[in-house]
Amino acid sequence: MAEPMDVGAEYGSAVDDYLTRAYDGDRCRALLSAGGWDAGLAAELAELGWHGLAVPEQHGGLGAPLSALGPVFTALGRHLVVGPMLENMLLPAVLHPHWTSAPALAAAVGTGAPVALVDPGITDDRTADVGTMTLHDQRLSGAVEAVRFAGQASLLVVVAATEAGEAVCFVDPTAAGVRIDSVDSADPAIAFARVALDDVRADVATPTDGGALADRIRSWARLLIACELSGLADHALDRTVTYIGQREQFGQPIGSFQAVKHIAADMYAQATSLRNLCTAALADATDASTADLAVLAWTAKAHAAEVAVRVCEDAVQLHGGMGFTTESDVSACYLRTLALRSWYGDATELQLRIGAALLDRV
Repeated sequence: MAEPMDVGAEYGSAVDDYLTRAYDGDRCRALLSAGGWDAGLAAELAELGWHGLAVPEQHGGLGAPLSALGPVFTALGRHLVVGPMLENMLLPAVLHPHWTSAPALAAAVGTGAPVALVDPGITDDRTADVGTMTLHDQRLSGAVEAVRFAGQASLLVVVAATEAGEAVCFVDPTAAGVRIDSVDSADPAIAFARVALDDVRADVATPTDGGALADRIRSWARLLIACELSGLADHALDRTVTYIGQREQFGQPIGSFQAVKHIAADMYAQATSLRNLCTAALADATDASTADLAVLAWTAKAHAAEVAVRVCEDAVQLHGGMGFTTESDVSACYLRTLALRSWYGDATELQLRIGAALLDRV
């Protein structure tokens, strides 16, 4: 039987090969200009089986471990793929024991219908005012100000506070008491919305686990976002190396100038360090306890939040004025990394969590 990382590498390579053939720059830019959602692309990827990679075989998936999604998300980042990839790949895999309460999860695997994660825990920043969600007697009330692809969702997966901790709940977006309003987004790859629930009945997946399932979802979300950021850093690096080898000044490629070489070499070192850290974190994540998985995810995401932005900033600098234009992929790359940097914690937030966890162990 193949090791989980070998399986992940195989899936990542297959996804990379397919995207190289079928997802060119023109298609990417068209999707970015459309706000990040395309039902045709979602159905195409569902038909290819991507949304069921980590879903058990008895539920119609391929049965890969969750860690196998890491290289897939690196490939998605490398090709600037947009859409609810995190929600449609991660949530069905983690929540498959609860499909009887949420048949829309199974439908998402087969059709690509988007699932939205309504989670006030996307940040620790108290000044952000993300909102709150509470559950009492199987009724949900509250609002979350930024939810990815809620306006297109066939199912809302809601993380809500309870007296015993946190619960994960399923809500039909068309139910009475649900209000979804689109909000502006600085990320061209994501359609955001505000989700408000007013005494809405919910199917509860985890009434007594104290929040363990919610923590597991967040940890894997952080790990996969870190992998996507790694792919975005690779994308920015590849585009920059090509550009500085072609752009000429004073009769020679700018890549021959010592100052440019130093920046490019630092970009390579940073991108490589992030890729290696993601690989190591995924290798340890499969059998990790909830607490250890959280620390792994915080570490990978904190490093990715810093490194990917730094690499993309250097890419924009070496592209000159071209780097700020929409015709250049590095501009979209930079906006994407800025948006993902803070999603489920930026470097400062997560470093504080890591420090607190280490002090607790001492």
